[in-house]
Amino acid sequence: MNSRQIVRILIQIVVMVAIFAALLWYVGIGSLYNALLNIKVEYLVLAFACYFGINIFFTVRLRRVLAKDGIKTSFGKTLMAQYAGMLTSDVTPGRTGYVLTPLYLRDQNVPASKALSGILSIQTIEFLAKVAGGVGAIILLVSIVPAANWAQFGTFAGINLELLVAILGVALMLTGAIVLALFTWSERAISLFNRIANWRFLKRFTGGLMGKLEEYKESSHNNRKAIPEIVGLTMVCWLLKGFEWYFLSLALGLVFPGLNPVMTWLALFLIHPLVTALGFIPITPAGLGVQEVGIVGIFTLLFTLPVSKETLALIGAFALLARGLLIIEDLAGVPQIVKSTSGLASSIKKPERQADTQKAPA
Repeated sequence: MNSRQIVRILIQIVVMVAIFAALLWYVGIGSLYNALLNIKVEYLVLAFACYFGINIFFTVRLRRVLAKDGIKTSFGKTLMAQYAGMLTSDVTPGRTGYVLTPLYLRDQNVPASKALSGILSIQTIEFLAKVAGGVGAIILLVSIVPAANWAQFGTFAGINLELLVAILGVALMLTGAIVLALFTWSERAISLFNRIANWRFLKRFTGGLMGKLEEYKESSHNNRKAIPEIVGLTMVCWLLKGFEWYFLSLALGLVFPGLNPVMTWLALFLIHPLVTALGFIPITPAGLGVQEVGIVGIFTLLFTLPVSKETLALIGAFALLARGLLIIEDLAGVPQIVKSTSGLASSIKKPERQADTQKAPA
């Protein structure tokens, strides 16, 4: 790692800390502590269960895509690889660490190029689903949020700032979906990606993640057969995410005025993809701080002004728990990360030792 990369990482950490410090000051540390202290554990457990269910279906989705390409995998090992990929994405800018999931599948002898092709196919559909949800969230917010609530954030170029951020989030996800679709299904883009992935340094770091170009192209073609299953399982996961956030709101006693339980669930179901799009902004690791500010900003739109300190604390606690729940459960992937990275290090050192042996005088 060179000095420029170190400086960039340090800047991201400083920005993240500054955002969280401002957020904690805004919602109030004392009130936030009280909100977390009075949490209803039974609903928190249900939220954890929903996220566990999401990872189960993510694993099923990945296995089905690989099966379309003739690859058989173990459910348990693939689940651990899924958690490892999610944990890596939790600490990398733009959540790009998830593309390292093929490394965590190597202990099942899954060709890296086939795994990467499958993951990019899945993420393309995932991003398109988030775009649809984000558009739905914007329509819902515009229809139910009073004009006075929008006015509190001011305007830029005649557009409300909060609405502008929401639109930018959707545009970001759409851009990501288009880029992934090109890398997955466009032969010209695949060829370009192959050259990038096989740069000497990147290839050494990833252990030849891309693999053979023709194998990748073949896998991309096979993955198209799995699109209906990807869409179906993605929708199941999206439904579970709506329940996860709904149970989090119940755990904190966060009640949105004027919304019955069904409308509350629908609002959280649609707002989730809009807010999590901010996690892909690469100014901090996995959008840490940025996403939380987005949750606080959008949730406050649903309350009558001025928003009380107690309500702000509940919203802040929700934002922190929505992130913390993921990271805590994703820690299940630590053993797989250790196992895979140590195996990769050994495979890199082995050729070096062999080269040194060959150079040694007889």
